Amino acid sequence: MFSIVIPAYNEEKAVRSILERSLKAAQGPLKDPSLGLGEVEVILVNDGSRDKTASLAREVPGVRVIDHPVNRGYGAAIKTGFEAARGDWLGFIDADGTCDPDFFAPLLQLARKDGFDVVCGSRMHAGSRMPRVRILGNWLFRTLVNALAGSSVADVASGMRVIKRDSLARLYPLPDGLNFTPAMSVRAVLDPRLKIGELPMPYEERIGRSKLSVVKDGLRFLGVILDTAITYRPLLFFGAGAALCAVAAAWALGSRWTAEAAPLPYYLRQGRLEDWMIFRVALAALLLSTAAFLTALGTVAQSLVAIINREGRPRPAAALVEAWVGRRFLWWGAAALVLAVFLNRRLIVAYATTGHIPGEFWPFPIVGGLCALVGAEFAAFGLMGRIVRLLAERERYRCQTLS
Repeated sequence: MFSIVIPAYNEEKAVRSILERSLKAAQGPLKDPSLGLGEVEVILVNDGSRDKTASLAREVPGVRVIDHPVNRGYGAAIKTGFEAARGDWLGFIDADGTCDPDFFAPLLQLARKDGFDVVCGSRMHAGSRMPRVRILGNWLFRTLVNALAGSSVADVASGMRVIKRDSLARLYPLPDGLNFTPAMSVRAVLDPRLKIGELPMPYEERIGRSKLSVVKDGLRFLGVILDTAITYRPLLFFGAGAALCAVAAAWALGSRWTAEAAPLPYYLRQGRLEDWMIFRVALAALLLSTAAFLTALGTVAQSLVAIINREGRPRPAAALVEAWVGRRFLWWGAAALVLAVFLNRRLIVAYATTGHIPGEFWPFPIVGGLCALVGAEFAAFGLMGRIVRLLAERERYRCQTLS
């Protein structure tokens, strides 16, 4: 069975037309025996409309109408429709007349043929009549999503798609607003157990006034894309932060500020540092410590994500960090602690023999403190990484036992 869900909010100018076209599609293209759908139902979710949307919808025979007493949002309306739907395959389409319900048939054919969990109708093609400002916005969002996921999705915010009901557990939770569709797209491309496909679809100008705010909803789209992506690719985000901190530390140590000498080149030439360089050395130490912390945190977080999502082989970048850093955190931590003691050996000897620390030794506590802090961080995350690997082994054993 196939269920068509139509969310509607103040769509009195277009609602009757989209419902009649959906019913016609149910008796036409969707009756193709090759689809094997059997029955097709049409559900309209009236999301607190203040016009005649609900009453006009109820005048169309064969349509089930569900009401939200107040406006809860585009995504909330679709989720309500999914809860009420009886189909093994679910589809949704905007109520504004921009999409053609007949196109559900090729979307379902592609889903069944290639085993997709989600198939979207793409508006990003030459024949689309989507407004230019939205084309630009969608191009920016798809570029971001594809960069984060290594995918090639063309339209991340399409308002017409089909979903296998069994896939909802992997796609949820999803937001209640207009950012419902980009959130679904990001989850589908990032989750290793989901497959997403696309087909270019006809797209017309909408009937009535759009509810989408380019700036406000655009920021929400951006937020939900980044928020969802970080739950699947934490190492990418934390790694980027670590790289920025490392570059900033290198700049602090190696660049000249006006007439001042850079600490690192100066030390390599003179074998010592001036007192006025203490601020830059301390700043570099803080940045390098932060970079080490973010690298360790991202690596452990990525391992946890792999367990939760039951990923097989990790992505190349994650595998490299896991192999050369993650599994050696305890050794790196111990090495950093030993280095801290080695760098401060003259300071330790001076204090042990004279009872005070000469002023010229001031760089060593900073650098040694950095090494000690990084060593403690790596040792702690090394223990966490070991716990994560043990949990992963237990999960694999449990899955093998159940199967």
